[in-house]
Amino acid sequence: MKSIDRDSPQQRFAGVLLLLMIFASILSGFGLTDFLWMSGLCALAALVLLWPRSQRAQRIQCVIFIAIGVMCLAFARASGHGEIPIQQMLTQNHLLISLLCAVSFLRLITDTRAASGRAPKTGEAAFLQTISGLHFFSSVINLSALIIFADSLSKDQKLGRTAATSLQRGFSLAALWSPFFAAMGTCLLYAPGTRLPDLWLLSIPLCAFGLIFTWAEHRFRSAGGLGTFEGYPVNFRALWVPSLMVVCVLGANSLFPEVSVLVLVSALSVLVTATVIAARESLSLAIATVRNFSYRRLPDMYGELILFFSTGIMATGISAFVAVTQPALNVVGFTPGIAISLLAILLFLAVVGVHAIVSIVAASAIIAPLDPEPAILALIFLVSWSVGATGGPISGLNLAMQSRYGVTMGQCFTWNLRYTLAMFTGTSIILLIALN
Repeated sequence: MKSIDRDSPQQRFAGVLLLLMIFASILSGFGLTDFLWMSGLCALAALVLLWPRSQRAQRIQCVIFIAIGVMCLAFARASGHGEIPIQQMLTQNHLLISLLCAVSFLRLITDTRAASGRAPKTGEAAFLQTISGLHFFSSVINLSALIIFADSLSKDQKLGRTAATSLQRGFSLAALWSPFFAAMGTCLLYAPGTRLPDLWLLSIPLCAFGLIFTWAEHRFRSAGGLGTFEGYPVNFRALWVPSLMVVCVLGANSLFPEVSVLVLVSALSVLVTATVIAARESLSLAIATVRNFSYRRLPDMYGELILFFSTGIMATGISAFVAVTQPALNVVGFTPGIAISLLAILLFLAVVGVHAIVSIVAASAIIAPLDPEPAILALIFLVSWSVGATGGPISGLNLAMQSRYGVTMGQCFTWNLRYTLAMFTGTSIILLIALN
């Protein structure tokens, strides 16, 4: 990967394009569909400008996804599917990309650490404070919270089993309910018709189960125990940011029920950030802060941009391919058995290294003819993403843990195996109850 100057004109222009993409996505989401083209073209132009920053593995992955999409589209076109949907290729995942870029602005107003000089607590109370603090902060600022907490807890860039697994799970479990996660955005997009309150009725109890299981596992582990755990000094006063955002999203959703939650989250992330900075300082400083963040930090989203743009092309191709071939599942309806089988397959694929979005894209197209309950399908997608991130040795989360904190690939798998099986069992029970 080349070393890129964050102040270079190329990077600054890419940041401006990503900011324009956010605004265009929001406007198109509110019914001004002419801005859809602008959103897709801005994303494509930013991808071209940021391509030199990508790693070789990312480029290979991107090319494979695009090739799959193009081949599927070519087959569909040859079979009489119609014109090639260029706009859909450019904008299939534009709401997800906009969501990720917009949410990153919330880092500007979120301070996770308590006042300096405050010594971290130890023991079981410190563990509960740390995992709950990480969970709620990561629900809004995502991976940034994990890195902040993990850097503080690591000793000589090493994390022990208790710290590593609590951080992994506290972070990934937030994906089960937080509308600010890419996982939630993906599941809402590929399980169309899902209402967030309906999904929360299923996912929040599962999230609570995962957190309780993690506490119990360490509390009663023979070689573990929480008596000597040294926690992170969490700034719980700053939890007003996640709380405010959730309230704003729910309020906006009630006012604009026809507008996608992804659009509302994107709009509110930038708006709330600018408003808070303006209230603390001044309007001119808020504008300057948003501008400078766009110049220097938005281009850091190049990895997510490449992944979701290329999988959007793949999703477009797979949808056209399925529409032409019309594969028929030899089953009647979306039964509990089908739901649990789908969960098992997607979770297995996630654990062995298939990115959740790839499995979700394919499963969404194949399962759609069974007319599944949207919230049920979204829950299955969410669990495969969340639990696969902790249980899969080569997931993006675990690769970061291995490279930065000395946790081995084998440890990522074995330390989380019981948790993976427990979450699969818990989800299966919820599916049985909900579908019966």
